[in-house]
Amino acid sequence: MIDNTENFLDDDLQLLINRYEEMTKANKLYFFDVHEFESIITYYIEQKNVVEAAKVSQIADQQHPSSISLRIKKAQVLLNQGLHFEALNILNGIDQIENSNKEIWLLKGNIYNMLGKFEKAQTQFNEALNICTENKEDLLFRIALAFEQLNQFELAIDYFEQCIEIDPEDHEALFELGYCHEKIRNDDESIHIYEKYLDINPFSDNAWYNIGIIYNRKDLFEKAIEAYDFSLAINPKHSKAYFNKANAHANSGDFEEAIKSYTEYLEFDDNHATTYSYIGECFEKMNEYEQALINYETALKIDENIPEPWFGMGLILMYQDKIEEALVYLEKAKKIDNSNPDYWFALGSAYTRSQSPNRAVRAFREAIDLDPHDTTFSITLAEFYHQNQKEETAIDVLLESYHLNPDCEQLLNNLAALYMLKGDINASEHYLKKVIDINPKYIQDIFIQFPELEENKIFNRIIKANSIS
Repeated sequence: MIDNTENFLDDDLQLLINRYEEMTKANKLYFFDVHEFESIITYYIEQKNVVEAAKVSQIADQQHPSSISLRIKKAQVLLNQGLHFEALNILNGIDQIENSNKEIWLLKGNIYNMLGKFEKAQTQFNEALNICTENKEDLLFRIALAFEQLNQFELAIDYFEQCIEIDPEDHEALFELGYCHEKIRNDDESIHIYEKYLDINPFSDNAWYNIGIIYNRKDLFEKAIEAYDFSLAINPKHSKAYFNKANAHANSGDFEEAIKSYTEYLEFDDNHATTYSYIGECFEKMNEYEQALINYETALKIDENIPEPWFGMGLILMYQDKIEEALVYLEKAKKIDNSNPDYWFALGSAYTRSQSPNRAVRAFREAIDLDPHDTTFSITLAEFYHQNQKEETAIDVLLESYHLNPDCEQLLNNLAALYMLKGDINASEHYLKKVIDINPKYIQDIFIQFPELEENKIFNRIIKANSIS
C-alpha cells in the first residue's frame, strides 16, 4: 500500500515537471499554484540543476509575489548558487513576518555555516530547534549533517548525540556519530559507537570497513584484517576493503597475503597503477626483485606520472649496485613529487655512492627540512660528515635534530661518540648519561657504529661509572 502511494506521487510529480517543461518549450506562461512551484523548484534543486531552479523561482515570484514559502524557496536557490548574502537578505526580511517557520532558521544556519561563521550558525539552528514541535530528531540530524559536511565534526557530534538521546536506536545517527569521532581521531570512542550501530545493523559492510580503517591506524593489523573480512563477507564487491586489507597485511609484514589481496582488488575497474606499484613493493620487501620490477614496470605502463614505481625501481637498482641507473629513476620520482622526504633521502644515499658529496648533502638536507622529526635523515648525514673527517659539522647536524627529538637514543649515542672522538670528554659524558637514563642497554649500540671506541679506556670508564651509579 505504501509503495503504491509513493509510485503515485512520483508519477504525479513527473506530470507536473512535464507540464512545466512543455510550457518552457512553447515559450508560454502556465499557471501553477504555490505547492506546485515548491515541488518543481525542489525537483530541480535535487537534480542539481540550479539554473532551471532559478528560472522556476523567478516565474513563481511573478505569479505569487506574497508567498512566504516561495520566498524561502528562492533563498534556497540563491544559496545553491553561492549567493549567500542575497539569500540572507530575503530570510532576514521573512523572519520578522513568520518567525515560527523552522526552515527559515535552518537556511540561515546553513548560510552562516558556509560563510564559516559557525557560532552564528549554531544560534540559528538552535532557534529552529526551539520552535520544532515534532520529529525533532530529524531536525537535529539535518543540523548535524550540515556541520559534518563542512568538517566541523565536534559541533556535529553534539547534535548527533542529541539525536541518540531521543532515539538510542537511530542507526543513521549512530553511524554518522562514529564517523565524526573517527575523523577527529577519537578512535576508541568511534569503535565503540560503530559496535553499537552493528548491534542494530550487523550487516553493514561500511561500518566494518570503517572499523578496519581505525584498527589499521592504531597498528592493530590483525583486528583490521578481521574487520575487512567481515565487510567482504557481507559485500564481496566492496573493492576498497580488498585494498585496505592488503595494506594491513603489508603493514604487518605479511607480504604474500598482501599480494593476494591486492590481486583480488585488481579484478575491480580502476586505474591500477598504484596497486601494481604496491604489489611491486611487496615483492621488493621479499627480496624478489625480478617480480618487483615486473610490477613496477606494469604500473608505469598504466601511468608514468606516479612517483612510487620510479622510486621502487631506483631502490632495487641501488641494492644491485647499479648506482648511475638508480639515480635516473630516483631523480624521476623526485621530479614528480619533490615534497617526499624519502625520495630525497634515497637520492642522498645514492649520491654518496656515486662520489657526488655536494649533491648528497643537498639531498639529505632537503629530507631533513621536509621531515625534521625523522632522525634517520640527520643521523645519516652526520655519519656522512664523520666518514669525511668533519666531526664538528656532524655534531652540528645532530644537535639541530636533538632539539626536536630529545629522547632519541641513537642521536644521544652518536653525540656521545662524536664528542669523545673530538676529545670533549664532558660533553660525551653528558650525552651518555642521557642515554643511560632512557635505557642502559642502548649504550652497547654505540660500538656497532663506532667500533673504534671499543678500546677507548676513557669512554669505557665513563660508561662503567655511570652505569653503576
